[in-house]
Amino acid sequence: ILETPKSTKLRGVKPKKTPAPRKTTARRPKPSRPTSSKAPPGSASASAGEMSSSEPSTPAQTPLAAPVIPTLHSPGVPLAPAPSKENVTKEKQEEEALRVQVKDLEEKLETLKMKRTEDKAKLKELEKHKIQLEQLQEWKSKMQEQQTEVQKQLKEAKKEAKEALEAKEHYMEEMADTADAIEMATLDKEMAEERAESLQQEADTLKEKVDELTMDLEILKHEIEEKGSDGAASSYHVKQLEEQNGRLKEALVRMRDLSASEKQEHLKLQKQMEKKNVELDLLRSQREKLQEETKVAERTIDELKEQVDAALGAEEMVETLTERNLDLEEKVREMRETVSDLEAINEMNDELQENARETELELREMLDLGAARVRESEKRVEAAQETVADYQQTIKKYRELTAHLQEVNRELTSQQEASAELQQQPPAEMFDFKIKFAETKAYAKAIEMELRKMEVAQANRQVSLLTSFMPESFLRHGGDHDCILVLLLIPRLICKAELISKQAQEKFDLNETCVDRTGLKGAVGEQLSFAGGLVYSLSLLQATLHKYEQALGQCSVDVYKKIGSLYPELSVHERSLDFLIDLLHKDQLDETVNVEPLTKAIKYYQHLYSIHLVEQSEDCTMQLADHIRFTQSALDCMAVEVGRLRAFLHAGQEKTDLAVLFKDLETSCSDIRQFCKKIRRRMPGTDVPGIPSALSFGQQVSDTLSDCRKHLTWVVAVLQEVAAAGAQMVSPLGEQEGLAAVKLEDVAFKAGEQIYGSQGANPYECLRQSCGIVIATMNKMATAMQEGEYDSERPQHKKPPPVELRAAALRAEITDAEGLGLKLEDRETVIKELKKSLKIKGEELSEANVRLSLLEKKLDSSSKDADERVEKIQTRLDDTQTLLKKKEKEFEETMDALQADIDQLESEKAELKQRINSQSKMTIDGLRGSSPSGIASIVTGIAGGEWFKIQDANIMTGMSSGSGVQVIDSPLLTQQIEAQRLCIKNLKNDNNRLKAEKMRAQLASLPPLHVPKLPSRDGARPDVVSSALYRKTDQLLETLLQMSANVKVVDITGKSPVSPGAQLLEQTARLQSLNDTLSRLKDEVAEHVVIQQPGGRVSSDFATFPSASFVKAKEEKQGDTVLVGRVLLPCTRGQEQVHRLVLSQSQLQRVHSLLRT
Repeated sequence: ILETPKSTKLRGVKPKKTPAPRKTTARRPKPSRPTSSKAPPGSASASAGEMSSSEPSTPAQTPLAAPVIPTLHSPGVPLAPAPSKENVTKEKQEEEALRVQVKDLEEKLETLKMKRTEDKAKLKELEKHKIQLEQLQEWKSKMQEQQTEVQKQLKEAKKEAKEALEAKEHYMEEMADTADAIEMATLDKEMAEERAESLQQEADTLKEKVDELTMDLEILKHEIEEKGSDGAASSYHVKQLEEQNGRLKEALVRMRDLSASEKQEHLKLQKQMEKKNVELDLLRSQREKLQEETKVAERTIDELKEQVDAALGAEEMVETLTERNLDLEEKVREMRETVSDLEAINEMNDELQENARETELELREMLDLGAARVRESEKRVEAAQETVADYQQTIKKYRELTAHLQEVNRELTSQQEASAELQQQPPAEMFDFKIKFAETKAYAKAIEMELRKMEVAQANRQVSLLTSFMPESFLRHGGDHDCILVLLLIPRLICKAELISKQAQEKFDLNETCVDRTGLKGAVGEQLSFAGGLVYSLSLLQATLHKYEQALGQCSVDVYKKIGSLYPELSVHERSLDFLIDLLHKDQLDETVNVEPLTKAIKYYQHLYSIHLVEQSEDCTMQLADHIRFTQSALDCMAVEVGRLRAFLHAGQEKTDLAVLFKDLETSCSDIRQFCKKIRRRMPGTDVPGIPSALSFGQQVSDTLSDCRKHLTWVVAVLQEVAAAGAQMVSPLGEQEGLAAVKLEDVAFKAGEQIYGSQGANPYECLRQSCGIVIATMNKMATAMQEGEYDSERPQHKKPPPVELRAAALRAEITDAEGLGLKLEDRETVIKELKKSLKIKGEELSEANVRLSLLEKKLDSSSKDADERVEKIQTRLDDTQTLLKKKEKEFEETMDALQADIDQLESEKAELKQRINSQSKMTIDGLRGSSPSGIASIVTGIAGGEWFKIQDANIMTGMSSGSGVQVIDSPLLTQQIEAQRLCIKNLKNDNNRLKAEKMRAQLASLPPLHVPKLPSRDGARPDVVSSALYRKTDQLLETLLQMSANVKVVDITGKSPVSPGAQLLEQTARLQSLNDTLSRLKDEVAEHVVIQQPGGRVSSDFATFPSASFVKAKEEKQGDTVLVGRVLLPCTRGQEQVHRLVLSQSQLQRVHSLLRT
């Protein structure tokens, strides 16, 4: 057996180093088990330690060997003779001494055996520690692998963050590009506006040209009348061709300028693109270099981190793990003992449960018997009440008869007057049995109340006395006492919520038919809305508290204690229910009561359940029952709000979208109610055959139910918001007035966006969708319940509630006196563990600080790199700006040079004009020599001027296309050119003045216009016809002006897709159509004039014709003469002549007098 040193690990001290043990061939003793099971751990080792320390030589210092027993004789000495009495006594004394030594040695041997058994257990522990150490090393390697994986994930996350930042920068660059594009668009808009202004100016000039052309047209007409159509047509055609040539040349010049500007812009853009490509290549190369550097740096950092993590605290981990293993072994022993105790308690609990079941069955039988007796007694009471009613009727009849007899008796006594005094019986006293029964019932209730008060006082007294016997740990904050109070609080809150909901329904008469009441627009509607919302909130609170009740019956002890520590916070929200109960006592519960504390309590309980008790399983039966109750309360609330909103609407709005929505909501509510009734018929809780004893369904079904409740809450919230806003809008209106559906639709849209959270969504569709989801889930649940998909049996073996477990543990702690020491030791170990964990956390904090400092250094270096990059980019930007300024200067210089070239070309053009004028003087004199009329000379002068302009343009184009030859004119020549220009200008002004005078004279010579005065009649038909005729004449005049202004020349070049013949045919067709419309318009005007003139028409079956006298008068009026008569003189046949005499009034009188004589 290997000798081991004395263990000192139980006290938390490190073992000292000992010399190597020697090997001995001793027999291994059997390990002996301790006799007492309740002895605390460590007592055997302590006693063994005391025994070993009391002796001089311990096995910890010397190896284990066989005991040396002295022999009574030696082999080399002969036997002695027969002993005497003295020798016998001496031998006996020696024998006794030897026996004492043997006993001592045997005791030592037993102690050594005990120590060797302990050493064997310690060796086993050592082997366990080795195995655990190997496991810890494997765990450490796994943790290192996980750490490397986490670091890799961190790298990937960093890369993703960098990519996201780059994407963001790219997005910012794109936004900058879009901003530039917007600026360019604004510039284009400004350019377009400038072009529009220039086009407007061109339009003005074209209008002026149109005026000139109209003047020319009139002049040509006069020339045609004077000279004929051939000369005028040829000159007009020549003039049109010259104008067309001038326009085409101007268009060519503009096209050349535009092409040159586009080429310059294209070259600029190509240069900028090449520069940007070069910069992009440089930035890409720099980015690749930086990425490689960052990868190398990250690799080195990872290697250094792994080395640091591997080197940190290996020895301390081993020591802490050994100490933890020892502590865990002690805890395992304690847990085994507690397990045995709990098994015994469980057996006792099973027996108690069996007894309780038997007693429950007996009590149920007794309860059924009592219920039958109660029914029989009720029947007897009803029969007694019927007999009492019969007795009362008979008593009434008897009283009436006695009264009648008394009256007869009085009459007889008055008649007889025999007796002095007649004994009259007093009237029977009225005895009301109903009042008597009510009084007896009140007395019985008062006695029962007093007895219950006494029982409650006794129970409170008993609880206070029992708590006085409990230790302080039971009554401290967050202890078992608070846990018990929490268990009592939850059913109390459920009972109070049920009481308030029932009283509210009875007080406000909240049922399915409450919507049909009158006055929903006013206070009655507000009261029903308040009652529906209150019952809805209380049903939600009851469902949440039922979850608490089930979870606290099956959760673990730790969760149970945690909930118990929250009792002060849980009990605070009971005040909201107490406040409502107090208002019910005072009969002050109405729509003005604030229910925000109740909503806060519901939110608090739901939030607390989602944190601590969400992992606990729920009872499917209770969950479905709570869901049905919540759904019915929500449906009542929806029905009330829909009825109020319908009452708010103005009459005659039944076909609006809002009214249709209300009808759909009502139908969906009725369908959901029917499904709830179907589900409730199959709910467990009764002993009817065919109904299951319990329900069970999966998590998917519970999730669908929660989704259904969520949609119901959304619908109720939207309707409540809309109803509240509608009530505010309706309050200032009268009783017969209502709201328009549009106002409520706006409010519904706002409420839908606020609750559903979807911008621009239609609230009607959202509400219909939510109702459809609720109907679908309830239909599915109803069909599943009817088919028995969720039927199941009640679980036979339930998990004991944490209260019982905690009570058993507390009883064990109270009965165990030695448990206090164990608790102290446990606390010391916990403190040690906490100290060690604090040390570990401190080390982790130091490591985190080191890593944080490294990260800060990295961040500083990266920020410096970023600053350098920014500086480089700034320098590049400055360089580009300087280059741009240089380019702008070069562009300005080129523009100045081009402007100088343009000025030079203009001077050359003026010189060439002068030369052409000098050369064409002879031709102008020749043209003037052929003395035409004044107007023809003016036309020819204009045409010649235009021809000179065309010739100048041709010469300019030729000069611009040819080589740039500089021609410098003398100042005398320029002076002559200016003088010629002034002469031409004066001639033009004189021509225009003469034209105007001639036209004014022609207009004055024309006969005055006779405007017919239309008679004002009652009918509006002639005015309409005249206005239509005016409009038609204006339209025809406008089309004629457009045709005369926009003369289209037939394109014979073949560039247009339409052939020249088709173009000519189209123009002739247009002229023919215009001629037809003109003739039709003349006919309509003549007919209108005939209709307007009284006596100027002859009506027929087919049309209206002008009369002969009217036509005659009209022709005379047009000729400015009146036909007075005809004088016929005889002459030879065939030589008749007509002579028209225009006479004045005096001459006509003279002729008349001559003819009379």
